[in-house]
Amino acid sequence: MQLKKPSDLLLLSVGDSVTRRNLFDLIKFSKVQGSSCWEDESWQIGNTPQQGINWIGALPTCRLVIIKVRHGSYKSDGWADGEKSTYHYSFKTRNEIISFAEKANKVLIDQPDYQYPILLFTEKDKSWSYEGAFSVSEIKSSYVVLERAPVSIWDCSGNKPSNPPSRTSSEADDSAAIDLLLRDSGISSSERMQLIKARVGQGLFRSRVAKVEPCCRITGINDERFLIASHIKPWSKSDNVERLDGHNGLLLAPHIDRLFDKGYITFEGNGRLWVSSKLPVNVHQAWGLDTIIPPKPLTLHQQHYMAYHQKEVFQE
Repeated sequence: MQLKKPSDLLLLSVGDSVTRRNLFDLIKFSKVQGSSCWEDESWQIGNTPQQGINWIGALPTCRLVIIKVRHGSYKSDGWADGEKSTYHYSFKTRNEIISFAEKANKVLIDQPDYQYPILLFTEKDKSWSYEGAFSVSEIKSSYVVLERAPVSIWDCSGNKPSNPPSRTSSEADDSAAIDLLLRDSGISSSERMQLIKARVGQGLFRSRVAKVEPCCRITGINDERFLIASHIKPWSKSDNVERLDGHNGLLLAPHIDRLFDKGYITFEGNGRLWVSSKLPVNVHQAWGLDTIIPPKPLTLHQQHYMAYHQKEVFQE
């Protein structure tokens, strides 16, 4: 397929091929007003054509990310399964050192927050083969895990992606806190990575929460593959010790995590559920909040964090 404008990327189907020259020129001239590839300022493609990762629009709320993978670039790169639904993509390094403040890496770290699609291309002869739209599901120490997007990135009106979701104050706080963390030279790179993983409920934080919380307090589900490690005191409001404290977390089913994170539910010290009067009745009923498992008391440390949640997050 011949790409004439940056938005043509959204017309691609899995398996389509784009010549290297075509994609190179598209990236290069998308920034040149008056060129055949110019669309408008919001469709300029960031980073140089030679780089393996590019993005369209201003960071952090860009429209989409383009990843081009050459054979043998990084040893960790490659498909993780035979169905080609999961791909490992390495962070950019300079002299074998990873900087998480580098735009090419930060655009991967920020993807779970801003939910822009990642368009993956792999090398095929003298062309790029389009593999589809992906999102970041896990952040490892040297690479991210990309999962094939389960839903279309197009809106119902056409081929352009829907607008980036508006950010709540807590999400904006998270983004600002991550920026500070990335610039903090007083902590090691391994500690920084654990703190970033804690933001999305992974790594050391998740394993510590699992030792305190054996299952979801509402649904009773104990299969960790289907649970989210959620901070009680929000990550952005916690210090670095609190961010990794297993007592500052709950294992929750995804829909329950959403209610807890947005302050529609909280818990008493004895484990009893509180439901906000602002939660719509139909959601309350549909999500089974009246048929929960017997409450389990919170630990003393959990009660400390829950007091913050009740005061600062819960919507009475």
